[in-house]
Amino acid sequence: MDNLFRYDNKFFEILGKITDIVILNLLCIISCLPIVTIGVSITAAYSVAMNMIKDEETYIVKEFIRSFKENFKTSTIVWTIMLIIGGVLLFDFYMSRLVLNESISKVLQFIFTIISIIYTFTLTYVFPIIYKFENTIKNTMINSALISIQNLPYTVIIVILNLSPFLLINLFRSHWGHIIFLYTVIGFGIIICINSIFFDKIFNKLIK
Repeated sequence: MDNLFRYDNKFFEILGKITDIVILNLLCIISCLPIVTIGVSITAAYSVAMNMIKDEETYIVKEFIRSFKENFKTSTIVWTIMLIIGGVLLFDFYMSRLVLNESISKVLQFIFTIISIIYTFTLTYVFPIIYKFENTIKNTMINSALISIQNLPYTVIIVILNLSPFLLINLFRSHWGHIIFLYTVIGFGIIICINSIFFDKIFNKLIK
């Protein structure tokens, strides 16, 4: 019975990790609310998660705030650039569908689809890379695209995980409320932690 209440009991260890993920999840959501801070919030979340997966002693709130402050400028500039590029891509897709020549329209849509895939890959990697490596904004974005393509199997898994809320809502429309609640409480934190395992492997390989 004594072992049940020991602080190093497996149950309390698991409970502690779940609590950390919930806190990380809520920090990330709250700090994303101004929209303009989404980039730096994701960067800060990955800085916390990458320490968590290594079982390093991590003060969640303190580390999140520290990383948020340190990476605010770079992450916000990159996020703004990615928003603009995303807006341009959406506009280009819309215009390509209005082209009267069907063949040209399909070619343009194909080209913009390829560009959008590369854009998605870059957006997926850029904020973890901002946390992990010091570089210029231009090189960070270029490296994000190149590294994502070089590690395509991992990239596909990470992108699917990032899109999982939308996929689940589409598959289980009658349970959309439960799905949103799950992700609001812990879901995004779990995704970030799982992604961090993949990013850690990728980055360690690059460092070596």
